[in-house]
Amino acid sequence: MTVLPDHDLALGRVSELYRRNVTRLGRQDVVVASHGGSGQSLIGNVLFELGLNYVDAYTEVLHEDGRAEVAADHVAYRRHLAAQHDKDETGDGRPVALWPRFVKTHHPPVVFGEADVGGVWVLVRDPRDAIYASYQWRRRFAEEEWDRVPDTFAGWLRGPGDFSPGPVDDWPAFYASWAERAERADHVHVLRFEDLKRRPVEVVSTALRELGVEASEAEVVRAVGASSFARMREHEDRVAAAHPEHDDQRRVVREGKTDGWKDWMTPELARFFSGGELRDVARRYGYDLTTSA
Repeated sequence: MTVLPDHDLALGRVSELYRRNVTRLGRQDVVVASHGGSGQSLIGNVLFELGLNYVDAYTEVLHEDGRAEVAADHVAYRRHLAAQHDKDETGDGRPVALWPRFVKTHHPPVVFGEADVGGVWVLVRDPRDAIYASYQWRRRFAEEEWDRVPDTFAGWLRGPGDFSPGPVDDWPAFYASWAERAERADHVHVLRFEDLKRRPVEVVSTALRELGVEASEAEVVRAVGASSFARMREHEDRVAAAHPEHDDQRRVVREGKTDGWKDWMTPELARFFSGGELRDVARRYGYDLTTSA
C-alpha cells in the first residue's frame, strides 16, 4: 500500500494566506491538484485566456463571492507568469465567469481538511520530469528555509521530502492521496501534461465539457495559442526588461518539454526512480518508469 502524506509535515508547510483561503472554498470550486513542476502555469494560462476563474491560492486573497486579488508581497513573482501578470494589471482581475472557480494547489488533500469542494482536476506529469522541474523552481524561487534545496539534484533527492521520507516519495504519496480524496467530489478529471502539450485543444475541450463549461473550439484554439511556451517565455523576458531595478534573471518558464528526463538521467539518478510505489502509482497514470536506466 502506498504511503500517504504525513499529516503534521504537510500542515507545517502551509502559509497563513493559504489556510485562510481554504476556508473560503465551497461546492462551486474545482481544485487543480498537481505536484510542483507539472504544468499549472500552462493550464492556468489557458483557463485565464478563456475568461475562466483560475486562482492561485498561494499568492492571491480569495473571497467567498468568487473574486480574488493579488497579495501585495507576491506582485513581483506573479509578473513572471503571463496570465497572473495580465490579471493583476487589470485592477480587480475579474474574469468573465466567476464560477466554477479553479483553485491551484501543490498541497496534499489533508491541507483542505473538510472543505467541501465540488470538483478535483488531477494534473499529472511524468514524475521524472515533474520532480526535476520542481527542483529547478525551488533553486530559483524558494523563500522559506524548508523550501530551499542543495546545489545538486542528487543531493536534494537524498534528503527528506516535504511530507514523506524523500522528494521522490512525495510524488506517489501526493497522487495516491488525491485519488482517494477525489472519490468524495462530484466531478473528477485527470489531465496529463504530456497530453496537454501534444493535443491541447482536445484535452482542454474534453475537460471543460465534462464539467459543463461551454467553450467553442475556436475559443480553445485561441487560448491554447496564447499559452504557448514561446509566448509565455517571451512575456517573462519582456517583463524582466521592463523591471531592470529588480535585476531578476530567474525564469519560471524553463523548457516545458516532454521526456526531458532523457537529457539528464544517469545510472546514479535512475536508482532514485526505481522504487516500487513510485512505479506503481506512475503506471496508473500511464508512465512506464522501467526505461529510466
